[in-house]
Amino acid sequence: KTVCVERRGTLGGTCLNVGCIPSKSLLHNSHMYHAAQHDFKQRGIKYDAIELDLDVMLKQKEKSVDQLTKGIEMLFKANKVDYVKGHGTLTSPTGVKVSLLAGGEQAIEAKNIMLATGSDVVSLPGIELDEKTIVSSTGALSLEKVPRKLCVIGGGVIGLELGSVWSRLGSEVTVVEFL
Repeated sequence: KTVCVERRGTLGGTCLNVGCIPSKSLLHNSHMYHAAQHDFKQRGIKYDAIELDLDVMLKQKEKSVDQLTKGIEMLFKANKVDYVKGHGTLTSPTGVKVSLLAGGEQAIEAKNIMLATGSDVVSLPGIELDEKTIVSSTGALSLEKVPRKLCVIGGGVIGLELGSVWSRLGSEVTVVEFL
């Protein structure tokens, strides 16, 4: 018997929910927008105007994530893996207590336990992420409008991908890397 405890309430971890997959969706769609603005006419593709509908682009990103997370749920069902939505805490070498997202608790006993803790956003000391003006990579996936200027602190993969997205959509982006 296999049980998966997931605190987010959607399967797929950081990569699928707020990392690689939504970032790649926005990268692809922003690339298409940028190409339409800068490359199409030279390739013989004529049009009157190109307009960004950021709401639709963000909904498309969410649709991609939703389809993939539901696909994992279907695989769990097909392979008889139980899925418990909540935060798990080890209580012994063979026990896990789950604080269920729906309320209450559930105890799970197991011969083997695998920890796959994922990742969390870490802020810089003295800086509070409000996810409006100062955003994490998660917040940068869902900005309500294209910022006039954007400073990306950290030149890792996700930072550079999201910097590219917002640059293609019209933001003036500066990347700062601590080496």
